[in-house]
Amino acid sequence: MEERELTLGDILLMFKRRSKLFWIVLVLTVLATGIYLLLATPKYEASAKVKVSTQKGMSLGLSIEGLLGGLSSLLGGGGSLEDEIQIMLSRRNIAAVIDELDLAHKLLDEKDIKKAMENGLTEDDLKLSLYNYMVEKLITVEPVKNSNILEVKFTWQDPKLAAEVANKIVENYVKISESIAKTQLGAKKEFLEEQIPKVEQELKEAENKLKVFKEKNKIYSVEAQYQTLIERYASLLQKKEESQIAMEAAQKQTEFFLNELKDLDVEIEKLRDSITFDPIISQLKSRLINIQIELAGLMERYTESNPSVVQKKAELEETQKQLKTELERLLTSQVKKTGHTIYGEALSSLIKAESERILYQTQYEAFKKLFEDFEKELSKLPELEQQLIELERDYKVKETIYTTLLQAKYESLISEAAITANVNVIDWAVPPLSPSKPNKKLTLAVGGVLGIFLGILAVFFAEFSDRRIKSESEAEYLLGVEKIVARVPLTNKSEVIEKALGIPAMKAGKVVFITAIEDGAGVSTIAKHMAHLLSKKGKVLLLTEESVDGPFDRKDVFDLLRNPEILEEFKEHYDKVIIDAPSLKRTPEFLPVAEKSDTTYIVIRLEHTYSEDLKMLHSLKKVDGFILNGLTRRNSTYVEEK
Repeated sequence: MEERELTLGDILLMFKRRSKLFWIVLVLTVLATGIYLLLATPKYEASAKVKVSTQKGMSLGLSIEGLLGGLSSLLGGGGSLEDEIQIMLSRRNIAAVIDELDLAHKLLDEKDIKKAMENGLTEDDLKLSLYNYMVEKLITVEPVKNSNILEVKFTWQDPKLAAEVANKIVENYVKISESIAKTQLGAKKEFLEEQIPKVEQELKEAENKLKVFKEKNKIYSVEAQYQTLIERYASLLQKKEESQIAMEAAQKQTEFFLNELKDLDVEIEKLRDSITFDPIISQLKSRLINIQIELAGLMERYTESNPSVVQKKAELEETQKQLKTELERLLTSQVKKTGHTIYGEALSSLIKAESERILYQTQYEAFKKLFEDFEKELSKLPELEQQLIELERDYKVKETIYTTLLQAKYESLISEAAITANVNVIDWAVPPLSPSKPNKKLTLAVGGVLGIFLGILAVFFAEFSDRRIKSESEAEYLLGVEKIVARVPLTNKSEVIEKALGIPAMKAGKVVFITAIEDGAGVSTIAKHMAHLLSKKGKVLLLTEESVDGPFDRKDVFDLLRNPEILEEFKEHYDKVIIDAPSLKRTPEFLPVAEKSDTTYIVIRLEHTYSEDLKMLHSLKKVDGFILNGLTRRNSTYVEEK
């Protein structure tokens, strides 16, 4: 038999039948929510706001930027908001807050501390555990929408302590930001201080050599034909040396971030070797060198807008992206311990720095090759001209590089004097006046919605776990609409019941056998009212085990078992014989009596008869109809409850 689909009417009747269960579940859920609100410890949320600068620091200009590569990004500019959030939540910051405010003894129960100590934990272990708990449960750092402002929230039972902790987190974060900015700028200063004296000495030596050569050979000016060679020669040498310095600057930057990663227990030498000997990176390096040699040759002949130059630059950019992607894959696979979130930025910066270092290294290799090729061409000139061109070249290059480095030094001094953290505190936290948790109105609303949901769930569970025939529509589906001869409402009014039994009484033969599958279906009531109804038109005998009075004769139904032939005598003396038979479950011995009867009616009582018991009807050779009993507004739309 196919599964019956529920209709809207079935669902409404279902809730009518189970309304009590629904309301009990709803009230209990709301009551439990109310008890929780009474017993829950109020928690207060203190918040502070800081404005973070995500702009880069002072620009060094195109010439210096080209010379120092990515190192200028170490000047005091901010990172992304996500980087700042990770710094604020870092162990370096929160651990300092725990120590300064003695939070281990303020947030943890002394009994728990003592028990942990007895189990072998140290104070550092407790602080680490507290750090993890604070970051996961108590501290929230979120960006304010469409702004560079971060809101720092701390939740605790004591409003004063909550504000104190939030302010200390912000205060230490400002110090850390300033420290990071100064540390990074120090790396640039150190590099410049190493390079300037060396380049200055090289410039003096080049100047002296050129001066001595000119005085010795009585040459005080350069012919126009050699001036072009000198400028090209100087340009190549300058680019080569700038690439070398930029490569060394990027190497400094790489070393800076490698030192940051030491706290992640990364094997630095292994990390370097993996980059050096990776076959894909080596292949990309070779490709970059070839592309830059080809690009330099094109730039000597064409302008930057020439299609060949544009195409070669696009090829260079695409290869750089591939290099960065491969480095990211390689380094991320090597650095697997990322428990300390502050180093996420260091890893990202390391990938960028190493990418720049390799780029400048390939630039250096490319210009070095071009320079060597140009030197071969110069070797064809007379020796005196060669020496003059080389000396003029060296002097011009050293002078340009020295001027550029000196300018960078002064700019770094200005930056150092003006350096501050890239953070401004907008609002300090104040002790909140009212608790933020639990939110009573919201919690009650959620409890109400949950109660409704659980009530509905309970109704459906109770309904589908109940195997009784629960509704008129279900009975029609199981028995067949055409087989139902009467629908009797649940009422004490005889006229209502007899009216409902009019059709089966009219269709009934001389001997009417009325029974049910189980006791309690109301068979005796149905039989009594049918006998009363039929007695108005003739002489009626009611065979029943009940003691009843009425305008009909009554005899014990078990007489039919003691003397089966007596039924024929009753048929001769009475116009109608109504047999109120015991249930089939209790007394299956009455089945032969049913076979001798003219009409057999089975009483099915809604919310009482089990659907699986209907299979017992197969023991009857014939069933002339079913009488539905116990109809109410909870299980039927056919009648109104009287």
